[in-house]
Order: sequence, then structure tokens, then C-alpha cells
Amino acid sequence: MSIPGANVSSDRRNFFMSSAQLEALEKKEAQEQDPIRQKLGSPLRAPARILGFELCDDNTAVFALANYQARVADLKSGECKRAAVKHTGPVTAVGVMSDSYKVSGSRIGLSASWDMTVKVWSVDNPQRTLAVLSGHSDFVKCLVTHPTLPLVYTGSSDKTIMFWRLPQSAEELSGSGEPMVIKPFKTVKGQHTGQIYTMCLDRETAGVLFSAGSDASIRAWSAMDGSPLAADGAAFDGEWVIPRGQHRTNISDIKCTEGGLWTASADKTAISWDVETGKADLVLEHATTVTAVLPIPQVGVVVTGVRDGVIYIWRVNDGSPRIIREIHAHTDDVTGLRIAGRCFYSSSLDETLRVWGIEDVVGFSGGLEYMPAELAALKAQAAEQSIANNKEKLNGTASALTEEEERELAELMSDIDDM
Repeated sequence: MSIPGANVSSDRRNFFMSSAQLEALEKKEAQEQDPIRQKLGSPLRAPARILGFELCDDNTAVFALANYQARVADLKSGECKRAAVKHTGPVTAVGVMSDSYKVSGSRIGLSASWDMTVKVWSVDNPQRTLAVLSGHSDFVKCLVTHPTLPLVYTGSSDKTIMFWRLPQSAEELSGSGEPMVIKPFKTVKGQHTGQIYTMCLDRETAGVLFSAGSDASIRAWSAMDGSPLAADGAAFDGEWVIPRGQHRTNISDIKCTEGGLWTASADKTAISWDVETGKADLVLEHATTVTAVLPIPQVGVVVTGVRDGVIYIWRVNDGSPRIIREIHAHTDDVTGLRIAGRCFYSSSLDETLRVWGIEDVVGFSGGLEYMPAELAALKAQAAEQSIANNKEKLNGTASALTEEEERELAELMSDIDDM
């Protein structure tokens, strides 16, 4: 029932906004209309805000979307497939089981949601739910899949990490009409004092699970049984943990390298950690919240994404960490960074996934801001057209005077000359 005389609007300008908020909104809208940004990184457009993504293979990615869905995307055609996994809350994270763990020849995807569940489904037929992981009492915020074993790890707003074991054979998931309900075999509770936002497995053995979140600490667990990782030395008191302190607030992303970790935080830093000592090796200072991090050690750089959508490329292998490249393509928060072969991908709340050639970006010689040659030419043409349009407007303004107005102006100027 509507109230007589009430005005209804979806335009955010009609709601109370500060001058700064209005200015930021206008800037974002101008960026969204920028023809260069619309092409940078060959954007694949999703039907909703992308909260996370995972690469399945060279041709396929899976999206976690804010519209309560997980979607499969075809990277070659640049389109999302119509079939969707449906949840009853925003989907916050997705994952893909190993290539050897398939059902009817299809890879298996997983999606975690605010509805407190994780759904297991076929990438080739995402509408059919094969299993449901049930156990969390609050939003599921992140998930990780083991690279070789049928193990899944989830972190939640309920401050717990849960360990799940899928059937040894994936074909068992398709045995009945109803989805299989799976309970966790291990729940880690009490060590983290805040929400769990991000996790990763060590790259060497996949035997250690690292976790972080709103309490700004980093902790480590056995990936097999969930026991705290033992650690010796002056930096540790029997258990491996980096306490809150170096990071002052939320850790939003964590990535493993050989013998190290990288974290991204709302305290405007990305930090490299020595796993053996628990000490920070490098601290990369930013002007705003760092939302994602991606080390690419083979070329000596680290990629960071931030709240306003900018992607930074840092040179970190020569003793003097510095920004060597900036990518101004996304118009909203960067929500994920992933590497695949010679490319890396970035996702954003602007509903796009973009792809970047590592050699192209790192080796770019045209300045700090990355701009492919073909788009640089387009940008130059647009600038020239803008100048021409402005000149035309000025000329039009001058010729808009009537004959009488021009005579009056001439007389006025003559009077001034006589003074």
C-alpha cells in the first residue's frame, strides 16, 4: 500500500548525501561512461556485483555475486552462462575442486553464502545442487579447496573455521535425487576473536592452512586435522601466530608464496611475512584500504587492488619497493586478484572481471599509468575531439550576438577607448 503523495526514487541524489559523497558519485558515474575504461582489460560483465571469483581452467571462471547467485563465466566468449546456483543471501566466495575430482566428467564448484551454507555443484550443470555443507551459525565469508584431496575449508562471521570432507569418489555425490548433507569433521573455535575473512594453503605441501580476518591476527593450522601449527623460536610461544599489531585492523586477503605470506588490510597496507620468523619483510603503504593482493615472484612484482578500484604493480625484488605501474580501469572496489599462466585477472564491485598480460603491464614503457597502444590512440583522438568541440562552442558563442548587440558592444568599447 503506497502513501498518498509520497515520492519514490531510485536516484541516490534524492537521498541525503554530503557534498563529498555527491562528488564521489559524480566522479564514479563519469568513470563508468569513460570509453577507455569500458575497454581496458577486455571486461567480462557479470549480472551483479562480483564479491569473489575463482578460475576453473583457461576457458572458465566462477563468480560469487551479490544477487544471491554463483555463476559460471566463459572467458573466451566473455559472457556469463544463464544457469545459476541460487542461494538465499549474497554469495561471498567460490571455489573449484581439483581436476581429478569430477562428477560425470565435470569439474565441481562450491559457493559460500550469507545464508550460512556452502553448496556443491557441477560446473557443467550449476542448477543442480549435489551437496550442502551445513554447520556455520553466521555468514560464510571465505572458502578454500585442497589441490589434491576432497577437503574443503570455510571461514565465517561466527568466528570459526570448519573442515569438511567430501566423498572419496565424486560420483557418490550424484547417487541420489536430493543433495547430500555434509557436516564438518573439525571446527576450530576460540582462537580468532573476530570474523574470518580470508584463508590460503601453503604452496609447498598444502599441509598448512593460514587464516585471517577482522581481529587482524594471522594463524596457522594443520590442513589435515585442524590442530594449531606448532612453532618454536623467540617469535612464537609454542603455536604459530602473528598477533594483531603490525596490521591494525581487518585483513581482507592472504596469499601464500614459497616460504612466505602476503596480506592486504583495511589499515592501508600490504605486508610480506617471513613464515619462519613471523616478522614483516616488506610493508607497502597505500592511500586507502587494500582489498586484494597477488604476489608474482617470477617477475619480481606484487599486485595490489584497493577500495577505489585502482590496481598497483609494485617492484619488490631489488631492495627498494616502489610502484612501477598503475591500472585505472575498475570504477569500484577490487574484490579479487588471481593468476593464470602469463595473465592475471581482477574482479570488482563494478560488476566486471578483467584480464591483464603480465609481460605487457610490467614491461609497459609509456609511463606510470598502463594504457595499451590502441587505447592510447583512442584516448588521444577523444582529447582532440574534446578540444575541437570546445573551440566550436566558443565560436558559436561569439557568433550568437545579434547585429544590434555587436553594434552596442563596439560603441561601448569605443567609449572606453576615449576615456
